[in-house]
Amino acid sequence: MSKHEPDDLKQAQEFLVSVAEKLDLDPAIVKETMPYLLGMTKHVAHDAVRPAAPLSAFLVGLATGTAGATDAQGVRDRIEKVEEAMKEFSHGQS
Repeated sequence: MSKHEPDDLKQAQEFLVSVAEKLDLDPAIVKETMPYLLGMTKHVAHDAVRPAAPLSAFLVGLATGTAGATDAQGVRDRIEKVEEAMKEFSHGQS
């Protein structure tokens, strides 16, 4: 996240809060999960394959929703699964 200006992150958070509200989601989940999702997508982009980064975030959301988890911990649990998959993928590429 260090490449981003503080204003960029603030604007992103404001936008995502607005999106969450439009999607009938608790906007607090944005604040609670944004650092984890940004970290995950950064790692996927740099350690696995760049185009998979945003789609991995989508899959985390889809899996979280499908499981009926509506809190930040539910999102973080799915992020951990992506990180496990990424480690397995990178070991298979060696």
